[in-house]
Amino acid sequence: MKQLTTYLLLFCIAFAFAQKPKVWLISDGGDKINDPDDISALASYILMSNHFDTRAIVMASTVHPWNKDTADQGKWATDTYGIAYAKDLPNLNKYIGGFQKSFRFIESSVKGMGENFQWKKPYNLKDFPSVLALYKELEKTKGKLNILCYGPLTEQAILVSYCKRLGRIDLLNKIRFISHWTSSNFHVGTLKNPEHVHNCFGDPIACDYIKKMALNGDFEFYEAGGIGQYGIVEGGQKGKPYFDQFLESNLGTIFRKGKFHKNRVDDSDSATYWALLGNHGVSLSDMANNGLNYPEAEKRNEMAFALHANDMRNELLRRSNAAAGFDPNAIKIDIMVPEHGMADPHAWVENDTLWFICGHDKSWEPEGSFPMDRWEIWSSTDLRTFKYHNSIEPKDLYIGDKPNCWAGDITKRNEKYYWFFSNRNIDTGVAVADKIDGDYKDLLGKPLLPKDIVPEHPYDPEIFEAEDGQYHIIFGVGKYYMTTLSEDMKSLESAPKHVPIKYKDGREFNSEDKPTLFKRDNKYYLVFGSRYAMSDNLYGPYTFEGAFLDGGHTSFFDWHGQKYVLQENHDICAFYRGASLKPVFFNEDGTVRIPKSDRWYPGPGRPFKFKNSTMGWKALRGSNIYLNDGILSGKISEPKALIQSAPWLFTKSEGLSKITIKIKNSSYANHLKLSVYSRNMDQNFWQNATEPVDWSAQQWVSIPISSNDTEYKTYTIPISKFKKINKKLMQIAIQPAVNTYNGTWEIDEIIIE
Repeated sequence: MKQLTTYLLLFCIAFAFAQKPKVWLISDGGDKINDPDDISALASYILMSNHFDTRAIVMASTVHPWNKDTADQGKWATDTYGIAYAKDLPNLNKYIGGFQKSFRFIESSVKGMGENFQWKKPYNLKDFPSVLALYKELEKTKGKLNILCYGPLTEQAILVSYCKRLGRIDLLNKIRFISHWTSSNFHVGTLKNPEHVHNCFGDPIACDYIKKMALNGDFEFYEAGGIGQYGIVEGGQKGKPYFDQFLESNLGTIFRKGKFHKNRVDDSDSATYWALLGNHGVSLSDMANNGLNYPEAEKRNEMAFALHANDMRNELLRRSNAAAGFDPNAIKIDIMVPEHGMADPHAWVENDTLWFICGHDKSWEPEGSFPMDRWEIWSSTDLRTFKYHNSIEPKDLYIGDKPNCWAGDITKRNEKYYWFFSNRNIDTGVAVADKIDGDYKDLLGKPLLPKDIVPEHPYDPEIFEAEDGQYHIIFGVGKYYMTTLSEDMKSLESAPKHVPIKYKDGREFNSEDKPTLFKRDNKYYLVFGSRYAMSDNLYGPYTFEGAFLDGGHTSFFDWHGQKYVLQENHDICAFYRGASLKPVFFNEDGTVRIPKSDRWYPGPGRPFKFKNSTMGWKALRGSNIYLNDGILSGKISEPKALIQSAPWLFTKSEGLSKITIKIKNSSYANHLKLSVYSRNMDQNFWQNATEPVDWSAQQWVSIPISSNDTEYKTYTIPISKFKKINKKLMQIAIQPAVNTYNGTWEIDEIIIE
C-alpha cells in the first residue's frame, strides 16, 4: 500500500509538470554584463517559476566583444541564482508549492563572439553548444517550447537558420518565441522604425531575420514591445521602503539589488512570462503570433499591465516573503476599523470567533491627554471584516461619567467574562458579564487595584491564565507587578510582586505602560509596545530582547495555528488612534522575527486620502470645510483662508522628502501656502499635549498654482524648503487659495512621504 501511494504521488507530480508551459529562457544578462535589469528579471522569473516547467536558462547571450573574456556566466548563475534558490526552495514549496528541484544554467555560445548573425552562413551547432542544447530539447519536446527572449536574437536566429537548412520544419513548429524590447512603436522605437530598440541594437541582422521568418508561419513569435518597461515597471510601486521588503529572502535580495534605478526595480523583461501566464491583464492572445507589433495592441497591453502592475509586484513580494519563511497566507490588516478612534485592543478567541474590546478616543482634537469616552466590543469570524456589538460606559462603573477608559484585558473563568479596566492611570477595576458582548456590571464598585497598592501607578492590567488553571494579573508602568487572582476574580491571593526586567548585562530595565504576556515553547514573552523581554519563569526575571513589531499597545491570540497580535496605531493622530492586526513570526532561537515590511501604520510618512471623513482637518478662518464624495472641500470667504490637519500627527520626520497636494482651485488665486509644525521629544513632550499652534509664528512656503481649474492638479513641496524640521512632524496647515475673497477649493489627497 505504501509503495502504491508513492507511485501515485510521483505520477501526480509528473502529471502536474506535464501540464505546465515548457520554458527555455535566453538572457543577455550576467555578472558585469550589459544592463543589470536581467538580473532582477531572472530573480522574479524564478520566484514565479512554479507555474512553469523550466528546461534551461541561458546567460550572456550577447555578441559584444568586450564580454568575451568575462567569467563563465553559467557557473556565475549557478553560484548566484542556484544557491539562492536552494536556500529559499524549502519555504517556497512549504507555503506555495510546485517548484522544481533545481535549474540548469548554461553560458551562451555567442557571448562576446564579436559578429552579428549572418543570413547565408551555414552554422554548425557543434560550434554553438548552447544552441545545440536548445535544438536537442526541441527534438524531445512534445508540444510547444516557450523561448523567453530577454536580449538580442542572435542565438534564436542561428537555431532557426539551422533548422531551415536541415528542413526541420517539425522543430520550428514547436517554437514559441516571446520577446521583449525587440520592437516598440512608442518607446525608443517609433511608428516608422519600431525595430530601433535596445535588443535589436544588439544584433539588428538577427532581429530582422527572425521577424521575417516569423511571417512565414513556421514558428510563433510574440512581440511584447516595451510593455514590461512602461506597463509593469513604471506602472508599479515606487520607493526604497517598498522594494527593501524583498531583502528578506535570497531571491528577493537578488531581485531588489539587480537593478534599482529611478526609485524602482527594473525587471522589464518579466513581461514575457507574465504574458505567458496570461492572468494579469495581458496574454499571448493579445499579441500577434507572427512577430508583428501592432501599435494599438502595444498601447492596449501597456495600459493593461499598468493597471495590474501593483498586484504583480505584490505577488512577487508575497512569494519573496514566503521564501524567507513568512507564511504568505497569514493575515495582515493595517487598519481594522478606519478613522474610528479605536485604541488599546484586547483579544479573546472563542468558537472560531475573535472578540476584542477597544478603548475609544473621544476626539481627534482632544482637550487634554488621551481622553477616552468608552470601551467598544467587536468581533470577527475571518480576521478581515469586523462587527460592532456593544459598549461599556464608564458611567456604569465606579469611574463615573469621565473619559478615563484606558487599557484593560478580557478573560473568562467559570463561564463568566471579566473585563479588567484602567481608570485612566489612577487605578484598576473589574466588571463581569454572562456573555462576552455584555452587558458588563461593576463587580466591586471600587478599584481592585487601588492607587496605593504598589509604588507605581496600578493601571493597564493584563490577565494570564497559566497551565495549572491559576489566573495572574500584571500591571504598571516603568516597573511591572504581578499577583494571582482569587477564584472569585475580585480579590488577590497575595500582595503584588515586582517583575524584574534586566538588560543582558544585568542592568535593570525600566519599561513603559501596558504589559502583555504570552507563552510559547516554554518561554514567557513580556511585550510592551514596540519592545519585549523573555523569561523561563512567569514571574521573571525577564531579559530584555529589543525591538518588537512597530506600534503601540498589544494583545495576542492564536488563530488556526498562527500567532497574531492586535496592535495600536496612529490612524488619524496620536490621540485618535486605530488598531492593526499582524502575524507574529519567530526565529529558531525563539526570538521575535520582525519583517522588513513591518510598520507603525500609517507610516512611513502620512497619507491623507479622504475616503471616509475629513480625517481631522478643520478650517480656522476664511473658509468652511466639508467632505464631498471623498473630496475635502471648502468655500472661500476671505483672503487668508486657513485650514489645518488634526494635531499630534506624531509622524517621524526622518526620511521624509516631500509633501504632495492634489487640488482643484476654482478661484482667481495663483498661489497656495503650506506650513509644518514639528517638535522634538523633550521632557514635557506629552504634558504640552493640546496647546494650539500659533501658525503666524511658523514658516510658510508659497508655491504657484493654476487658477480656475477644471481638473485636479498635483503640486509637490520639498521638505527641504523648510528651514528646520524637528524629529516629530506634529501638524500641517494650508492656505489653499491665497489673496482671494471668493471661490472654492477641493483637495483630493495630501501625501507626506
